[in-house]
Amino acid sequence: VLYRTPFGSNDDWFWMHAALWCGRSTMVVSNDEMRDHFFQMLLKRSFARWKERHQVHFTFGNWYQHDQKKKRDVELTFPDIYSRRIQRVALLQDDGNELEGIVIPLARRGDEQRFLDGSHEADESTPTEETYICILPTQNK
Repeated sequence: VLYRTPFGSNDDWFWMHAALWCGRSTMVVSNDEMRDHFFQMLLKRSFARWKERHQVHFTFGNWYQHDQKKKRDVELTFPDIYSRRIQRVALLQDDGNELEGIVIPLARRGDEQRFLDGSHEADESTPTEETYICILPTQNK
């Protein structure tokens, strides 16, 4: 969808409205982290989850020659198919009882734009792969 916004208007509100109006499967291609809008939202948590599931980031690849023309690929990074959030889990033990714990995703390299407060800064020691901590209660016997 291409829409021309009125001069002086904040175009972000237009594309956010259009994305919500188009339905649940809509994806938005933008590198804008929408931090200024996040703080104006009434349902901040819902907006953060929507953005996490529907925003596609992009970068431009290296230049190359093709048919006498210089071209450049656009590389798209789609959202994860799963949620990288703290989650409660239930594990079935050998005796048939359930043990409830929590799983916490740790920050990874590439998460710099993920946290709206901007608190994560990755260095070379930060892993690029998914890393989680699983916390289970101890059982006294």
